[in-house]
Amino acid sequence: MKQHKTALVVGGSRGVGKELALSLFRQGTDTIVVARGEKSLAELKSDAPAVTTIAMDAAAPGAADKLMKEIDPDLLILTAGYEPKMIPFHEQSWEEFSGPWNTDTQIAHAFSSAALNQPMKKGSVVVSFSSGAGLSGSRLSGGYAGAKRMQHFLTDYAQREAELLGLDLTFYSIIPKQLVQGTVLGLAAAEAYSAAVGKRPEQFLNQWEEPLTADKIARHVMSLVGHSEPTEKKAYVTTGTGMAAA
Repeated sequence: MKQHKTALVVGGSRGVGKELALSLFRQGTDTIVVARGEKSLAELKSDAPAVTTIAMDAAAPGAADKLMKEIDPDLLILTAGYEPKMIPFHEQSWEEFSGPWNTDTQIAHAFSSAALNQPMKKGSVVVSFSSGAGLSGSRLSGGYAGAKRMQHFLTDYAQREAELLGLDLTFYSIIPKQLVQGTVLGLAAAEAYSAAVGKRPEQFLNQWEEPLTADKIARHVMSLVGHSEPTEKKAYVTTGTGMAAA
């Protein structure tokens, strides 16, 4: 079982990121969490005082290079995400529509680039969260589906570039294929899509055999990054019933 020394979790103050940060902390990994919300960071700090928290916008110019240089992690987890307005695209301004590109995709681009350019230490792992929306679309979330699909592509590109450069780095793409219950985005999406088909949110969520929760995803990812050697497949779909290679 592989033990990471230092983990940087971008967007780790709540949801899946928080569950991963707590799991890493509990197993003895030096864990640093970066997020914009000071309140949620304070709550995380209360739950795990030894976790280092940094309040900043990870999408800001130069933020990725600065953090990667100062922290020098051997595990990088990218879970930060824009909360799209859940309405049809023609009711959104371009600023609203492109929000996920300027957050999710921009963060993936900046941190993946830093991982290659600095580069990260040999044997390091990068985990980037895409979305099932990137596989089948999401008509009520503006540019979110396209942004998450590009984030998935960026992970694949980064792995190829690492191999061409002779870097011993592993890039994984995680794709939650159903709404993650108990999260802010999962709740907003459930409410929007259930209303669109004339159902209650709980009825809409019942379309899946088992609920997908943040703690389930965290357990899957912890198992993946704990492998002593990189797995052959680098993209994984998660559902309420488990995780499988995409």
